[in-house]
Amino acid sequence: MIKYYKKLLKDKELRELQEFERGSWISVIEPTEEELDFLAEKFKLDRPNLVSGLDRNELPRVEFIEEEFYVILKTMPSADKDYLFTFLIVVGEEFILTLTKYKSPVIDRIMAGHDDFTTSQKLKCLITVLSMINQDFEKATLHIVKSVNSKRESIEELTEKDITDLMDNESKLNNFLSAYYYVNLIYQRIVKKIKFFEEDKEILKDLIIETQQGLDLCRSSLQSISNIRHHFEILMSNKLNKVITILTLFTVIITIPAAISGLFGMNVALPLQNNPYTFYFVLGFIALTWAGSLLYFKKKKFL
Repeated sequence: MIKYYKKLLKDKELRELQEFERGSWISVIEPTEEELDFLAEKFKLDRPNLVSGLDRNELPRVEFIEEEFYVILKTMPSADKDYLFTFLIVVGEEFILTLTKYKSPVIDRIMAGHDDFTTSQKLKCLITVLSMINQDFEKATLHIVKSVNSKRESIEELTEKDITDLMDNESKLNNFLSAYYYVNLIYQRIVKKIKFFEEDKEILKDLIIETQQGLDLCRSSLQSISNIRHHFEILMSNKLNKVITILTLFTVIITIPAAISGLFGMNVALPLQNNPYTFYFVLGFIALTWAGSLLYFKKKKFL
């Protein structure tokens, strides 16, 4: 689906156009092959890069081709998606174009009337989109970090569901880590290659700092998850060892009297078999054996 929008400095909100005009924003969501062909032919765009904007596994990067440059990023998923997807921004001489396979929250915010999205100022629009993507990543990262920290404070009370959540957060943080790393490189390259107004350049430099902070935060949280997992494995191992030790001690304690009682239950001549107090002697011997075993195990700190 291809739609055209325009907003000038004098306009209060975006206007949807019936056809392309100079200074427009071209919004492309889940395009067909025919629509990709149309974009490539109509606006002289690089079709492979357009296709890359639909590839979920495409790495973030920036390419400069003649009058246009292509910025491929990762964005936060929409409500019904649980993974990062690719977001393509094309800045041409007469337009700015965004292309995604799924409708992004960024697009929703622009459509809701973001004040800074004046389509006739393409570079400012680019910075606006980059800032919104950064904000989404920051919110998601901080949410995960908060969850990880709460788990770290109650390691001994973690459940199987908590561990599953940690593994899920670890996977997300690894994806964020990769996105932050490549986006940071993209921002640095854009600052060097494109002539921005000083104010816009400062915003981009701030974005570079934010992505670096997000990168460091992801690394720190991943290390925390690794430490939590390692600590949890040690706790589970210790609990398992204690259970095995207790079961072993009970086996020993039960086996000794069973052997003694079994011996006196044999149909052969045995000492004291005619003594009326033999039963009590056997019970007393078993009790002494139990007491001695318990004292020994306690002295050896098995109990």
